[in-house]
Amino acid sequence: MDQATFESWHDFYITMGTASASLIGLLFVALSFNLDSVIADSRDDLRAFAEQAFNSFSWVLLIAVFFLIPEQSPAFLGGIYLLLGVLASYRLLRRAPTVWRGRRRDRLGEAVFWRFVLPVAAVLGLVAAGIGLMVGQLSALYWLVAVIIGLLMSAARSSWDLLVKVGEARRTAKGVG
Repeated sequence: MDQATFESWHDFYITMGTASASLIGLLFVALSFNLDSVIADSRDDLRAFAEQAFNSFSWVLLIAVFFLIPEQSPAFLGGIYLLLGVLASYRLLRRAPTVWRGRRRDRLGEAVFWRFVLPVAAVLGLVAAGIGLMVGQLSALYWLVAVIIGLLMSAARSSWDLLVKVGEARRTAKGVG
């Protein structure tokens, strides 16, 4: 990748990587304070929210980290993003049954959109960006902006839902409600 292109995107990817790493850390802190609620056998929905948030933040972090490797070719970067997209697709497909079961606890449209449709669209965008970069289309870097926004929105919503559900579980356990 030419130096001018790299420099024009550098700050964006530094910011996205830093934000994602920070949010992963905060997610771990929040989960550690509420570990009993999340690991209960009957709360696979909470684990699914936590996994969704962690995965989405992690994919953004990895996208940023690989972009920041100095002196790489667009084809190499595209190959890495294609591989990340394939791995993310596997994780989404593996989690799909949990998302489907979780629809009973949430409104179906919201659960499916935030936990499946938006991440799938982001992963497809990541695959498309990877292929675009492999064939030399540097405009694929702009596609990654939409991918990152989608992943961050999905992760933020999953984090919010996790927070609300853990709060509801605590209120129910205390008999408040």
